[in-house]
Amino acid sequence: MSISSFLQVIGRGSKGAGDLDRNQAKEVFAQILDGEVSDLELGAFCIAMRIKGESVSELMGFMDALESHLNLLNPGSRPTIVLPSYNGARKQANLTPLLAGMLSSFGFTVIVQGVEKDQTRVTSHAIFESLEWPILSEAKQFSSLLNSNKPIFCPLSVISPALQKLLNVREQIGLRNTGHVLAKLINPTTQNPWQISNYTHPEYPEKLREFFQLRSANAILMRGSEGEPTASLQRLPEMHFLFSKDQESTSPEERFTDVNPFTQIDAKSTALITTKILYGEIPCPNSILKQANEIARMAGLV
Repeated sequence: MSISSFLQVIGRGSKGAGDLDRNQAKEVFAQILDGEVSDLELGAFCIAMRIKGESVSELMGFMDALESHLNLLNPGSRPTIVLPSYNGARKQANLTPLLAGMLSSFGFTVIVQGVEKDQTRVTSHAIFESLEWPILSEAKQFSSLLNSNKPIFCPLSVISPALQKLLNVREQIGLRNTGHVLAKLINPTTQNPWQISNYTHPEYPEKLREFFQLRSANAILMRGSEGEPTASLQRLPEMHFLFSKDQESTSPEERFTDVNPFTQIDAKSTALITTKILYGEIPCPNSILKQANEIARMAGLV
């Protein structure tokens, strides 16, 4: 099958391109996930969407198609937090495992979903390996990992091999694509957990707000640190809590002057300091402690 008719809509540049409606977006993305699109058309789609940007209707349609390509996980009855981890550390330590560990200590089931490898960054997956925390290798294994009472890393390659394949296109064209946007929005569970959705570009908050509200999801929108869903050591940005029952609440931005305990950012060093913090041997950075406390407080209202 061909998606040329859709490319004619979205491929006319930043000023001339149009948006697909929800049904059109579902149709084109279903073909992509099913491997029915030629490499040439797939590359054209990725570049066109990169230039144009995704509309809310397109995000909804893409997710409609993706839902049939997800291996969903059942976290049981405990309140659940989902943290997307697709960037990792570049200049500062990757604090996603630390946040996950703090939330887990509060009694949440915590799922960190993301990529396993990045040649230029320190991934949460690598830190989980150093921590010897649970890493999902197949979906049916998930229920047994819940007994560990630790955060669980769920690779995208397990949750959705089809979407992981789209993310891998980056290796050929050198740019992230729509798949990376969608991966951060996945709810990989059979429940309605709290999903943290971090963004970098200023055009995304309103799109994400509408997306999650249309899906009646519990979501926390925030500007991330180096693309991860955490505060930095110096700053906890505003967090916008969107409740599935059409309620909203926003926590204020805060600044901190803590001494950085992460003098090195490699996986082994980050895991060592993370462990010391979680065992109370050294203080938790106030930004992460405040973020975890605020999430726990607000998630308890659902």
